[in-house]
Amino acid sequence: MYAVEIKNLKKSYGDFQALKGIDLEVEEGEIFGLLGPNGAGKTTLMRILAEGLKYDEGEIRIFGESISKRTRRLIGYVSQESIAYNLLTVEENLNFYADLYDAPKKKVSELIKRFNLPPKKKAKELSGGFKRRLNLAISLLYDPKILILDEPSTGLDVPSRRKLWEEIKQFKEEGKTILLATHYMEEAEILADRIAIINEGKIIAVGTPKELKEMLGEESIVQVEGLLKGAEKLKNNFPRVLEKENSIRIHVKEPRQALPKIIEILIKEGSQIKAVKVEEPTLEDVFLELTGRGLE
Repeated sequence: MYAVEIKNLKKSYGDFQALKGIDLEVEEGEIFGLLGPNGAGKTTLMRILAEGLKYDEGEIRIFGESISKRTRRLIGYVSQESIAYNLLTVEENLNFYADLYDAPKKKVSELIKRFNLPPKKKAKELSGGFKRRLNLAISLLYDPKILILDEPSTGLDVPSRRKLWEEIKQFKEEGKTILLATHYMEEAEILADRIAIINEGKIIAVGTPKELKEMLGEESIVQVEGLLKGAEKLKNNFPRVLEKENSIRIHVKEPRQALPKIIEILIKEGSQIKAVKVEEPTLEDVFLELTGRGLE
């Protein structure tokens, strides 16, 4: 039995088709990553599962039972937007939602301690990291079996992001199933047991991070950093070139043979090269292979 099972899920907003027949199976107790750029359909899918957003077609089952108001009680949802009331303190927010969810009041003090939250500080006074912790605490008040996290680390600094990742790993150790939507390749690769890559409302690949990267076969990536010119010339000579701010990533079969040609092209075009390195493929490289563009 799957924790979440989705078949042929479709959702449109007017003429725009946000989800184009999603099929997805999430195992109980796993961290399942949904990786894709902004606008790919991740948030629409999250809202259908957690908020009851109406959909046009398809079937959704939670632990084998058709999704309903009752089965949604098994889901804790942390959206991109804070659901805390700014003028209430941390403790007041948690007490309010405990009453709303009919959750035991002892959970409030437990969660304040667990997330090291300042109980008397108003929500509007919290840093981005603490606001995200408060949202997590609210979602855990009724001890859901499934946690849905929609872009949970967006806007966080590096230490706060790392702390959040440790907390997500702890949720898994406690037996929760986690559905994690992100457009951060590193986040998906570090946390997820399996990943579905979503683009333009479609699931285009599913597998473990290792399985997905193996789709590129024997390719290596030459990454060049600096003030670079000549990306178009590189695209004329190599089949897959990803241009990012101050860097270019080129897919090659034989990096030793390709490297002199890459450097020659860039220098002739007036580039100022600061660093060159050869790497194994990343999930973003898989996305480039499948869609012809980067994740950002």
